[in-house]
Amino acid sequence: MNPSMFAMLTGALAKIDAAVTPADVLKELLSILRPFGFRHLLITGLPPPQRGPWQREILYDGWPVEWLKHYLASEHFSQDPCASRSRLVGQPFVWHDLLPKEMTTGQLRVMGEAAEFGLRNGLCVPVHEPRRAPSVVTAAGERIEVLPEDIPILETVCVHAYRALRRLRDRGEQSREVNLTDREREVLTWIAAGKAAEDVACILGISRFTVERHLSNVRDKCDAVNTIQAAMEAVRRGEIYP
Repeated sequence: MNPSMFAMLTGALAKIDAAVTPADVLKELLSILRPFGFRHLLITGLPPPQRGPWQREILYDGWPVEWLKHYLASEHFSQDPCASRSRLVGQPFVWHDLLPKEMTTGQLRVMGEAAEFGLRNGLCVPVHEPRRAPSVVTAAGERIEVLPEDIPILETVCVHAYRALRRLRDRGEQSREVNLTDREREVLTWIAAGKAAEDVACILGISRFTVERHLSNVRDKCDAVNTIQAAMEAVRRGEIYP
């Protein structure tokens, strides 16, 4: 490793160690990933598909919103070859390492549709820890430029960032109380079921403005950038059920 690359790596790890919020960790991780062409990021646990909603295990959702909606609606998780391989292996891999001749029809469909949403190639960094289900840090983009010698560096930063996020989340959950109101849960449950705000207003006999206000409160309480992420966080925390 050349001196400049070593300095960059040690600097990134130091900043991640010093982070006090998940946003600080993600800012540093993304600053390392972007020069390689990565534009989208998902950090999640990989529970077996039969164990219920996998999205409860998401630590960070940086996928395109429409792709995540489609992925969930199509139940792609059980067919995702990247998730399957990440459960089994501990080494990072580039998506193009997955050979079409070794994939099922369902797996080929997942990868083909991901490309249609701008995720044409990516890097998966599996994380295997004692007494936890496997997890993965996945970064993707239209076009990535990653050399074999770059992968150990990216793996080091990704695993370090994952552990920092896990540590901060576990610490936060110890002090965080469930704080959605009954009406907020009710509104969010209907939205998660696919209803539009206008439909929820009719069902509950309230105005659309009131629905939007409840959703704004939910996003704030769940520290979510959009309603989909808020719904996934609420499911993960057991406040609503899919």
